[in-house]
Amino acid sequence: MLFVHGTGVREPGYSESLERVREGLRPVRPDVTVTPCYWGGTAGSALRSGGLSVPGYGTGREAADPGAPGVPGVPGSGDDEDVELWGLLYLDPLLELRLAATGSGERVELAPGAVPPGGALSAAAQSLGGDDPLRELLDAAGIRAEFAAAVAAVLTSPEGRDLLRSPAAEAGPDILARAFVAEAVRRRAGLSGSGTAFDGTARDAAVARITGLLAEALPAGSGPGTHRGPVVRGVKRLAGRLALGLASAQAVKRRSALTDAAHPAAGDVLLYLARGGAIRELVARAVRAAEPPVVLLAHSLGGIASLDLLVERELPEVELLVTVGSQAPFLYELGALPSLEHGRPLPARVPRWINVYDPRDLLGYIGSGVFPGRVEDVAVDGRQPFPLAHSAYWGNPELYRLLAAELP
Repeated sequence: MLFVHGTGVREPGYSESLERVREGLRPVRPDVTVTPCYWGGTAGSALRSGGLSVPGYGTGREAADPGAPGVPGVPGSGDDEDVELWGLLYLDPLLELRLAATGSGERVELAPGAVPPGGALSAAAQSLGGDDPLRELLDAAGIRAEFAAAVAAVLTSPEGRDLLRSPAAEAGPDILARAFVAEAVRRRAGLSGSGTAFDGTARDAAVARITGLLAEALPAGSGPGTHRGPVVRGVKRLAGRLALGLASAQAVKRRSALTDAAHPAAGDVLLYLARGGAIRELVARAVRAAEPPVVLLAHSLGGIASLDLLVERELPEVELLVTVGSQAPFLYELGALPSLEHGRPLPARVPRWINVYDPRDLLGYIGSGVFPGRVEDVAVDGRQPFPLAHSAYWGNPELYRLLAAELP
């Protein structure tokens, strides 16, 4: 049995998995020799120029440092704070309204006959659509069609009504402006097939215009900014509680480490789909060097490479293909399987094929529907959530009981 690993696997991880497979198979089929087929070291992806394509890679300063060599025009930390605030608002456009209203304190005492700040803001907000300069800015930001509905949704929400009834309404223009725009962006981004590129500069200009128009409706001495500090501090505390460790500012600051962690897995997939011949050739050499009958036990991307190899070449030594957590059927349905265009059947030279998947493994697919009569799908339960489910097969006794019965 040749153990063909999946994407992103490197040493010592491969040897650990290989030994786990040997230990699992030894009690049930001691007659089977499990042989390594490790392609990650020589045929896998690597930063072949030492990371020169990654801004700030390996300098210790990262792209977040404006003085980092070769990284022109990187924004500073003040910009990062605003970008992260927008990131939260896109997820929850009413966040600032909620924080401002709940921390606003006592109600405002009004002079006899005076219009409450919230009432004035609401009326001004409903007339924003008549401002020509604002319409142009909303067009540039890509959200003009969604803006009126976004304003109505914010004003009629419980959070919007609470804000307009609270003292925080005096500081409401900029809070409301961001809520209107964030809700419009959320609606636009949620449209099926939407490919809108949102311009952050145009967005900020639209917010400034909305803030100014709303502020004109307030009594003298009130206006935006009063609650800005407490609100931002509240947002920051909330962000900490949500543990947004992969927020964009943190991701930029940790880009080298994130690249090192992510590029083997993503890079292997991209490399294979662009130039996968080296991986297939390494598997073919291992097949020819093994004593027949040969079984390919192939995980994830290794299953794609093994199937492609068997489609392309006559390898009579291989008696059984066992794919585990493989995306090969999915790629075939997409028309992206390198060896076989969708609609063409598997060649007769492809041996018996068992496809093992865990329903909790979101990277495991089934083949019997797209390759009728040519593949047997077998479900196992590793009792692990995704993504751990994708590598839990090797610790699952079900897999070895299945192999014990099916191996030559």
